[in-house]
Amino acid sequence: MKMSHEVEERRLKMLIEQYVEVRKKRHDVVSMRQAAAAVLTVMKACPVSRSELDAMIAASAVAHGLGVAFDAQQSPSQFSLSR
Repeated sequence: MKMSHEVEERRLKMLIEQYVEVRKKRHDVVSMRQAAAAVLTVMKACPVSRSELDAMIAASAVAHGLGVAFDAQQSPSQFSLSR
């Protein structure tokens, strides 16, 4: 089972890299919302959490010299209000 998870994570990294490579040819910014939607369309059973996916996308974009638009929608449960 662990081997399968590692293979899926490797596949995810390759998919993100491919998305960013294509994106950088025409744009200088990667939208987190659009990138995550594209990745999740291809990889329905994502092996990482949404926050980990966002971090992977942002890291790849920055490594390729692109800006990052943090425009992903968050559900109300992801917000924490401290009083």
